[in-house]
This record gives sequence, structure tokens and C-alpha cells, in this order.
Amino acid sequence: MHALGPRTLGGCRIEKWAPFEKPQPAVDVFLTLYKTSHRLVQALEEQLGSFELTLGRWCLLVALKSGGRAMLPSELSDDLAVTRANVSNLLNALEKAGRIEREFDPANRKRILVRLTPLGHEVIANVWPVYEQTIARLVGGKLAPDEQAQLSALLKKLV
Repeated sequence: MHALGPRTLGGCRIEKWAPFEKPQPAVDVFLTLYKTSHRLVQALEEQLGSFELTLGRWCLLVALKSGGRAMLPSELSDDLAVTRANVSNLLNALEKAGRIEREFDPANRKRILVRLTPLGHEVIANVWPVYEQTIARLVGGKLAPDEQAQLSALLKKLV
């Protein structure tokens, strides 16, 4: 470990670690992406909270709407890149709020299908403009359209 010099905090001696003072470019990119993502998610969560939604619940509703059909919980898990347990918790909350419903698959009664309820469709219609406006303010308000396109292209190279 490389120290840049000792300091004290609350009577404890602490040292700054050199890699955090001037990280390698790839580490700096990662840390910047992480902090940016965290701040954007926080701002979205604040807006979604007024609709009694979390970002996870919102993304699940949008995945169902985008799918255009009833979906298996495992499909939602794969689509959202989250664990099946996490999807189950999201579904429980959304079902309790009347925004989705689960039913047996008529083709295979061992499988459960998830679909939006009329209230779920209404929530999406009401929340989508707020979601778009929030992102437009947080991203579009700070980056010109050509910068947004450039950033999008660069980020797509990472995945």
C-alpha cells in the first residue's frame, strides 16, 4: 500500500492510498460511472416515490409493457438481470398494489404468468412522462444531443 502521508480523523491516524488519489484511467471511468449511476438512480427514485414505486418496480412494469404479453417470472428476471428472488419480491409488492396479476398458464398449469392490470397500464401512462422529464433534466439538460449520442455509443462498447 502506498501512502501519501498520515492524517488524523477522530483521533485515528488515516492515510490516503495513492491509487485513489490518481486512479488509472479505467478505474476512474468505472468510479465515475458508478457515482453517476448512483446519483441518477437516487433522483429517479425520488420522483417514482411519489407514485409509490421504486426503480425496480417501475422497471418490472415497463418490462411487462414492452413485452406486450403475459410473462413468466423467469423471463422478467432475465430481462431485468436480477435474481428470481428479487423478481418475486417486486411481484409481491406490485400485486399487493393491484398493478400486476399472476395466473396459471393455461398451456402448463405448473407455470405462473404475470400480466399488467388495467391499473398497471394506467400507472405506466401516468409515470412515463415524469420518468422521461426526469431523465431529460438529468442527462439532456447537461449534455448536448451529439454528446449524448457519443456517450451512448461509448457505453455500448462496454457491454
